[in-house]
Amino acid sequence: MSFSGDIEKGSHDHIENIEDSSQVELDLSPEHEAYLIERHGTAFLDPLPSSDPKDPLNWPIWKKNAEILIVAFHTFTTAFMASGLIPAFQTVAVKLDVPLANASYLTSVQIMVVGAMPFFWLPIMNAYGRNGIAAISCLVCCALNIGSAFSESYAGSMALRAVIAAFFSTGYAAGSSIVADLSFAHERGKKNGWWSVALVTGTTAGPFVCGFIEQHAGTRWIYFTFSFMCFALFILWTIADETVYVRHHETPQPGNWFNSKVLRISRNPDQQLSFSLFMRPFSLITNFNVMMSILTLSIVFCYANIVLVVELPQAMGVLFQLDPQHLSYQFIALIIGSAIGEFLAGPLSDWWMKKSVARRGGVRVISDRLWVSYNGFICVVVGLVVWGVYLDRAVPGHWIITPLIGGAIAACGNNIVMTVLTTFAIESAPGRATEAGLLITLFRQTYAFIGPFYFPYMFDTLGFSGSAGLMCGLVAVFGAGPVIICHVLGSRKQGS
Repeated sequence: MSFSGDIEKGSHDHIENIEDSSQVELDLSPEHEAYLIERHGTAFLDPLPSSDPKDPLNWPIWKKNAEILIVAFHTFTTAFMASGLIPAFQTVAVKLDVPLANASYLTSVQIMVVGAMPFFWLPIMNAYGRNGIAAISCLVCCALNIGSAFSESYAGSMALRAVIAAFFSTGYAAGSSIVADLSFAHERGKKNGWWSVALVTGTTAGPFVCGFIEQHAGTRWIYFTFSFMCFALFILWTIADETVYVRHHETPQPGNWFNSKVLRISRNPDQQLSFSLFMRPFSLITNFNVMMSILTLSIVFCYANIVLVVELPQAMGVLFQLDPQHLSYQFIALIIGSAIGEFLAGPLSDWWMKKSVARRGGVRVISDRLWVSYNGFICVVVGLVVWGVYLDRAVPGHWIITPLIGGAIAACGNNIVMTVLTTFAIESAPGRATEAGLLITLFRQTYAFIGPFYFPYMFDTLGFSGSAGLMCGLVAVFGAGPVIICHVLGSRKQGS
């Protein structure tokens, strides 16, 4: 046993604690049970690993975390590239001779494509390995971003942004799969939180960093930065081990893509491509908990993240007459709020579930996790009210920090809801975590794509205060409402 393995075995956090486990019989061979006890400290694990050290569930903790961090960085970069042009909208609009609102569609198109394309990539990645395809997609996007830097037409720029999003959506396709393949049930909230916070912080870190680039180097270097990030991910995916693992099969498992022949993709013998496989995630539409979670996530993500990020140049940039660098400073508040939200989401929900299981005498009820989400809804509503009211009260040209405090509170709430509800949806579809993640991404990104088309008209008609009130109402009715229904039905089912 390696030193890192000894550390993992001795880690209390790695042990899956199940009440009254001594009275549970496991259908395992003595050798299998002995291996799990030596490797993990217990044989009572959910899901149950094989006795093969190559099984991703049996990897050392550092290796699992590194793999999840790679896909989290891929997710972060996807959101970073989608929102990174925001500080350059004014420059892009002038250069391409289009209205400012049309420049924002360069971000909207990526939001939409990223939501749809994972349905295409997921079956292919599960059949031929995730790492190789992700690495190739990153290399393609590296080249396309360089091409974007030299594009001189609006149509060409739009087409390149769409194609980049199509290839780079491999990270969204693999995210929930990799987390599910590398984590046990008791740590899933925290590990899903890494992936969720990467998505949320990517949307704010993009304009924050690129504002400085736009101010001091120009728009072309924003695209070059995207290209550098894609190339870094290409390197990371080539040296990472494959997480697609076929249990109980004699065919050799997919290995390290870097050590195989160039562009050689491993074949998963248990995954046969067919049209029904691409459509299979839609069967989860009949799963009430999953669909209610999707409705909530779509509403909250749109009004506690997208509206704050995409409309910030029009809301605060124009109101306070900010240049690209000063505009980028405004996103610090959203980054801080998202980071705080993660501390109040994944680790807290996992801790709460452990307490709930102990309180129920060892019975795990997935709806107990929803208690944590209510903190998020409160933060979203309070944050949006503060943001909207103080923007309406602001004097043009005189910057105030109060709207940013409201934005930070809303961002904190968004991250709490995102992490908790994503984990709840995955737990509501046992064995179908990847498909649940795909469906969430499709509906969430589609709704977010629609937002920028009506946000400017909403603000012009209702003002910031009225718009905040409308968004709070939507979050309360269509965000918190479905969660309350799921919570009540879940509690009644357990009590019956």
